[in-house]
Amino acid sequence: MIRTGLYVSGMAIAAMAGVSIWASGQLPAENIAVHWNASGTADRFANRKEALMILWLIPGAALLSTLILALLPQIEPMRENLLKSRKAYIASWIASMLLLSGVHIGMTMLMLQSSEGDGTPIEFVRFVIAGTGILLIVLGNYMPKTRQNWFLGIRTPWTLSSEYTWEKTHRFGGRLFMMVGFLSLIGAFIVNGIGLAFMLAGGAIGAAVTTAIFSFLVYRRAPDKRISPDYIV
Repeated sequence: MIRTGLYVSGMAIAAMAGVSIWASGQLPAENIAVHWNASGTADRFANRKEALMILWLIPGAALLSTLILALLPQIEPMRENLLKSRKAYIASWIASMLLLSGVHIGMTMLMLQSSEGDGTPIEFVRFVIAGTGILLIVLGNYMPKTRQNWFLGIRTPWTLSSEYTWEKTHRFGGRLFMMVGFLSLIGAFIVNGIGLAFMLAGGAIGAAVTTAIFSFLVYRRAPDKRISPDYIV
């Protein structure tokens, strides 16, 4: 499981590093776009030194994420269950690395384009939201295939206290996150302006809150719920 994730991460990080090294020699001294608003138009510019730091930010985040993902199975209290959820774990790992790679390459191209004086707005945010929508679809598809654990899935006090609640919540949550993913994927090329950001953030937060409430309601009638004994203080 870890070997596959490390292999994919290694290729993704190497690709991002290669793009960063290549772009480093193309950037001018000043006026480099480093941030874009909801419509894809650059709204913040930096000099070469700051741009280079930003250029290596995502590869660094990918490396840190890889180290964390490689370590988690070793410290997971329910390690056997996490191993049984290996397909979901690897799918989430790979999808995240691919999304980071796409964002990094696209952002680098926008930085280089701004340095060449092209002021045409590029709706790069649409592709980021579409990619995030695909990630949510992947996560939602694998949610029902996970087993109770501390690091992967919908972890509420109620799902961690009842396997019945875990299974019911992840079946429901999987469908809900897939729906949000599909809507984000389609809406990324239909919705305009700030609505793009609200669409994804609102959908993701709404799905998270809904599944948390659902897990509580299921737990109330779960046949295997674990209830702590009363304590006298």
